[in-house]
Amino acid sequence: MAVIDASVYVALISAHEKDHARSWAWFEQVRAGQEPIAAPVILLAEVASAVSRGVGDPELALRVVQQLAQSQVVDLVSVTRELAEQAAAIAAEHRVRGCDAVYIALAARRGDCLVTLDRQQLERGSAAADVQEPPL
Repeated sequence: MAVIDASVYVALISAHEKDHARSWAWFEQVRAGQEPIAAPVILLAEVASAVSRGVGDPELALRVVQQLAQSQVVDLVSVTRELAEQAAAIAAEHRVRGCDAVYIALAARRGDCLVTLDRQQLERGSAAADVQEPPL
């Protein structure tokens, strides 16, 4: 199983993103292998923010989030107190942003790989979990 970060999801759904092709290729490979994809439920807010800021269209952002929330493609995992505490420890120890630490903690907890395009997650998060970018 893989944990998907907002950076990969946004690149996946937007053909205008520079990493769209590689994110789409990774996604197709994972889906062909019927490998489940998970993300913390905060993915909804992060995608809404990225889409709204990127294209300046709050209504589009909300439609994208509604579609994501209703889809069966990504298993949205609740952020429990235990996951939040693990993320806080990762954030403090590895000096990563709070939301990024939630993705890393989820991957670590599940023994999954976090797939991200975020440089800081790749560089610092790999000390706490398996963190990779979509292959070129």
